[in-house]
Amino acid sequence: MKKLIWSTFAMSLFLNVHVVHSQTEAIDDFLGMESEILPELKGKQRFTPLELHQKPEWNVKEAEVILDSEPMKGQPYSLIQWQTQDPEDFLSINKWLSERDLKDKKPEWKLLLRDDLQMEHVGKILQCKGICTLFRGTRKASVEHLSRIDEGDELHTDKDTVAWIYLMDGSLIRLGPETIVSFQEINWSHNEVFHLLRLAQGYIYWHPRSPLDYPQEFAPETDAINLPLLVRDANQAYFERKIFQSQNDRQTVNETIKLEESAIKNQIAKINELKVLNNTLQTPVARVMMVAPNGTLVAKNTSFDLLHYPGGKSHFKKRAAAEGQELMLHLRGYSDNKTVTIAEDAWYEIGSTGREYSKVETVIGALEITELLTRRIKTIELAREIWMDKYTAPIVKSLASPQELAVKHGYRSWTIDLQRRIDFLVEYTRRMETSNLKSMDNILKKLAANGEFDQKEISDSHYKATLSYYLRGLKTRYTNKLMQVREMTELQYYIWIVRHGTK
Repeated sequence: MKKLIWSTFAMSLFLNVHVVHSQTEAIDDFLGMESEILPELKGKQRFTPLELHQKPEWNVKEAEVILDSEPMKGQPYSLIQWQTQDPEDFLSINKWLSERDLKDKKPEWKLLLRDDLQMEHVGKILQCKGICTLFRGTRKASVEHLSRIDEGDELHTDKDTVAWIYLMDGSLIRLGPETIVSFQEINWSHNEVFHLLRLAQGYIYWHPRSPLDYPQEFAPETDAINLPLLVRDANQAYFERKIFQSQNDRQTVNETIKLEESAIKNQIAKINELKVLNNTLQTPVARVMMVAPNGTLVAKNTSFDLLHYPGGKSHFKKRAAAEGQELMLHLRGYSDNKTVTIAEDAWYEIGSTGREYSKVETVIGALEITELLTRRIKTIELAREIWMDKYTAPIVKSLASPQELAVKHGYRSWTIDLQRRIDFLVEYTRRMETSNLKSMDNILKKLAANGEFDQKEISDSHYKATLSYYLRGLKTRYTNKLMQVREMTELQYYIWIVRHGTK
């Protein structure tokens, strides 16, 4: 035994002498030529037996592996969630064994995990007049023009705040004051784009893109509170400046005296010009499932308004009754799977329990004014067409290649499973919201008993600020202050937009 210990000690001294010389080079040689310098093992070896480390059920056959070559846009290569990782859980051998078992049964587990972790890009803030707050998990942030909205995000608007949101398929939504909406899903297929949204409270206007020409309307824009937009080429002032720069003094005076609307004509002409260009994209049909606590609207190619207050009734209206425009209503109840087709462009009321609905025979002023807010929005429409070419066109062009759609834009490609997904969501949502409605009713009754909750009914809160701004704008439409915008330089015009187009 002493000889064995002495021999080991002597050998270690011998090795230490040689390690001092070019240690780094030796390590590199060992790492790079490991297979060459290892001695060939002969005879019976006392290593791990083959039956322990080469069991068939412990190995994944190479032919069954689906390669995860490149992550989706916005994803890291590593699938480990380092920010939320618990060290003890991460090092648990029991968890590793159970996960290993699942991975061996699903050769495509990496692709499935990437799909599950990917929060797809839903849209961007086009305009926010006031305070808009976005909640992403436990984090929140104030958002403004160009802010990103992803799946799972929840957007809140403050009092007297109005927001327009551009969705990545070209659809628009308008949020009124004190509105809470969550963007739960966006699913692209060759033929359709499906959105799943949930309105917790407030007012929302859903407005998909239409390929038809924009009509010649010269009356003032009704949603003036959002003007000017930070998309500066969309504003009427941009066209006024172009006309002013191309005219002489005499022509300018004549146009001012006659109150001609050449800028509006040019603005509408630009909308229709871009519509013709964007129509060649053949954008998939827009479908949406808009969930409120007491009712769900499923729409295809049609605009609608929806108002809901917690614990109260909901009101909605289909904006048109043209061919190809569909709107379905799903009520609440565990066994009530009836679907109601809404054919008329009229206001409807959904009961607070979600079990009944009725047509509003006498439309109150609050509902009539709600329609007025979005009746003439040519600047918003032009901004949509500009962003269609900038943001939506590249996605549509990649729909033919699922890999390109994932790697370049971060979207999954849906096929026949999309309709199955919609059918499942209709049934699942009806059951879940029925339970939620009962729980919410109990909570609100307790809060009301303690004086902590006042039942809200439909009022002027969702349109008061917008209407006041619109009426004031009519009085100052041709003031000298506004006419001076035509004479501004590029820098002055940019500063004017930033000053008046934000809060």
